[in-house]
Amino acid sequence: MITLLLLSTEVFADELILDKESGYQKDVMQTGVKILNANNIEKRVVFYYVPENKVKVTHSHDAVIRLYKGMLPFIEDENELAAAISKELALLIDKKHNLFRLCTMGFSPLKYDKKSDKKAVDYMVNAGYNPIGMITYINKTTPETGLIDYTHYKGSERVAYVYKHIYEKYPQYLAHNEYLKNDAYQHFLHTSKTERAQIRKIQKERVKMKKSKTNKEKV
Repeated sequence: MITLLLLSTEVFADELILDKESGYQKDVMQTGVKILNANNIEKRVVFYYVPENKVKVTHSHDAVIRLYKGMLPFIEDENELAAAISKELALLIDKKHNLFRLCTMGFSPLKYDKKSDKKAVDYMVNAGYNPIGMITYINKTTPETGLIDYTHYKGSERVAYVYKHIYEKYPQYLAHNEYLKNDAYQHFLHTSKTERAQIRKIQKERVKMKKSKTNKEKV
């Protein structure tokens, strides 16, 4: 009787795990497909959740994006999940999988990493996600050392670059910021004061120059 009870408990536990894993797969797949459709990406891409404790998200030449179980502690909401998927999708689409582009990306990794970060933010916004989730996602996952699995420049540089793109193109998300009380976003604010001040200064100068040019044209 005890043996049967233990066996039934183990089966129930396995079913719960399976249900949870199926839920993760559904979330990853639905998020990926939503981003594809919202951005009119005419490429067939498959999205997999991989139940292995590896801290990484990958893309492959066969148009498969894989999010591993080890990433789950770093992803708190749908925006951060969209950030993880959008980054890999942007890299995948940019490669185009022809020899010339692959060689170019291999020789200029920083250029294409930055380009894919900007494109990933655009993908997120077009699909209805909050791009601030990209900032919190990067702040939690990208260290200061270079040459890691999915990026080739420091976390502080990467997150500042993404902030700059959001500040210039999607300022409404900063003006009405839903992440102000988020710990990862607060940490970003504390560690990026100099970079953010410089970005705001440059943008104000651009606006000032644009107004001056407009006034001269009117005269």
